Amino acid sequence: MKHFLLKNRVLAKTFTWRITASLITIAIIYTLTQKIIIAFTVAGIEYFTKMFLYWAHEKSWSFSNKPKKGSQQRSLIKTVTWRIIASLDTLFIVMVLTKEPMWASSAAIIESGVKTLGYYIHDRIWDRFLPENIMLDLHTHSTYSDGTVAPQEIIELASKKHCKYISITDHDNFNHVPLIKNIPSNIIYIPGVEISAEFPSTLHILGYAFDPEHTELKNTLQTLQDVRKKRNEAMIKKMETHGFHIRMDELIAESKGGIIGRPHFANQMLKKGYVASYQEAFDTHLAKGKPLYMDKKRLAPKEAIRLILDAGGIPVMAHPYQTKLDNEELEQLIIELKSYGLLGIEAYYSRHSKAQVRHYLHLAKKHDLLVTAGSDFHGKNKANITLGMAAKELNLIPFLEAVKK
Repeated sequence: MKHFLLKNRVLAKTFTWRITASLITIAIIYTLTQKIIIAFTVAGIEYFTKMFLYWAHEKSWSFSNKPKKGSQQRSLIKTVTWRIIASLDTLFIVMVLTKEPMWASSAAIIESGVKTLGYYIHDRIWDRFLPENIMLDLHTHSTYSDGTVAPQEIIELASKKHCKYISITDHDNFNHVPLIKNIPSNIIYIPGVEISAEFPSTLHILGYAFDPEHTELKNTLQTLQDVRKKRNEAMIKKMETHGFHIRMDELIAESKGGIIGRPHFANQMLKKGYVASYQEAFDTHLAKGKPLYMDKKRLAPKEAIRLILDAGGIPVMAHPYQTKLDNEELEQLIIELKSYGLLGIEAYYSRHSKAQVRHYLHLAKKHDLLVTAGSDFHGKNKANITLGMAAKELNLIPFLEAVKK
């Protein structure tokens, strides 16, 4: 039922408002004329004229997110624009039926006040009980990879931000899973992971709702972590040759006992005064192609997808724009990944433009892929990215239903 209502939200809102408004019209016209036939006739004609006008008004508003969907400001502006249209319609109908300018103008004026309030309340009720957008975040990082916020704190922050779903997708590990103890009743937690795949640019595969006890998945990711530890040791030695003196115990403290990555090196470089900013550490030393960069071991895309599927999970392509492929090349990659078992695409992402979101939604529909939404929250390591995303719930329902199975 919810899927049906969301898919036909504009039409459903049109009907519920029309019934409400018709009852108000009958009361107003009867009060003015004391003629029940006239009251029902006006309401009957209005039912059809305003049904179309309301639908057109809602449809036109659905194409814009300014003001933000679900906001009180949006409801207020919609109320005013609708009231102008509706009052002119009432004025015309009453004038034609009664030939009484006083009744027509009085009806239009009275209904402007009564229905303005009614329309606003009706709009807020719909946004309260069946909002078009859902707040969630299916792509976040904790202190167990390169984030700065502990797993349980992410859950609590998501609850405060009214997210209905949250997933922690640390890089190449899901060591946080046993630590999730207290999940607020207003939020659903989905076990997640983000696996780095071999690719000329960047290709990450998100995994959701898998079995955390799946032996092969656990062992494979543990191997990746072991290789990363050796890389970190090599990076420390390489940094020494460039005059940067950073110890392993400092990195362990920086990562709060989690998996050490380049963000922790960058933070230590900043603390020791080697760079003026966190970003400078990457731009001049740690980014791919820079003197201190050392690549990490990655899985083949086919292998990453297979492991997630074998563990009963849902493999999803993360932030497709990071592949740096043009539209045609990206679609060919998606076709290839789907042949390996890819089930979804992260269409909603904090760095995606509106045009990119539309394109990725198109690709998801064309290739029968589930749609997900994630911010890529890292805490202070990506301070410009906040936790939580608003996305159109209708597009996310198939994925949200899949993870519940």
